[in-house]
Amino acid sequence: MEQLIESTNLQRAHLMDFFEVMNIVESFLQKEDLEALKLTQVAGEFTQTLAVLEEALTQARKTGITESLLEADSLRDNTFTGFNTVLKGMTYFPDDTISQSAIAITDVVEKYGKQIQRLPQREETAVLINLIEDLKSEQYTPKVIATGLTAWVEQLEQTNNEFENLYTQRTEKEAQFIVGLTKTERENMQKMFVKLCQTINAYAFLEGATNYQPLADKINTEIGNVQQMIKRRER
Repeated sequence: MEQLIESTNLQRAHLMDFFEVMNIVESFLQKEDLEALKLTQVAGEFTQTLAVLEEALTQARKTGITESLLEADSLRDNTFTGFNTVLKGMTYFPDDTISQSAIAITDVVEKYGKQIQRLPQREETAVLINLIEDLKSEQYTPKVIATGLTAWVEQLEQTNNEFENLYTQRTEKEAQFIVGLTKTERENMQKMFVKLCQTINAYAFLEGATNYQPLADKINTEIGNVQQMIKRRER
């Protein structure tokens, strides 16, 4: 059957972007006649799940960790994305020495995966440490210099070190709280969002799309905006 809500995939969205979209969706629900749409129960469950996620984030912020970790991780991801973008461009450089150097560096990067910034935070840290060691090795340093990527490699190393230092400054208990609690509640929220959208799609199929189309369109727009943001970050 045709789905009014086309996608619910927000797995790669940053936590705060995800949380913002869930709040926007809840605001959409509050403006609807939920009883007429037969969405009262699932909307109530959605609100309750969102409240739990919000509480987890609130408690995490009190430790002084979440926002600074998220900011450091975002800066690191953006730096890697910028490095990759410049590197890709240099593979087309008309000078063969430079373009072949860029291709060789690309091979090293892709050895660790094509989307390093999607890895779990600690795994990403370890991968970047190994990648940077490769790029600073005797074999690849001349290639980095030839492609003009020295500043990018240095910035990538700096942002990765800053994230790692911030992470290790905290106690193991605090770190587990951030990675464990907020991750669990985010996963629960994602499942609840999928359930909400599946319910809307099911009632639209059974009762006709007319009454559900406006709500679905607004949700589709928000999801589309976030997915476009993710694509820009990962280019």
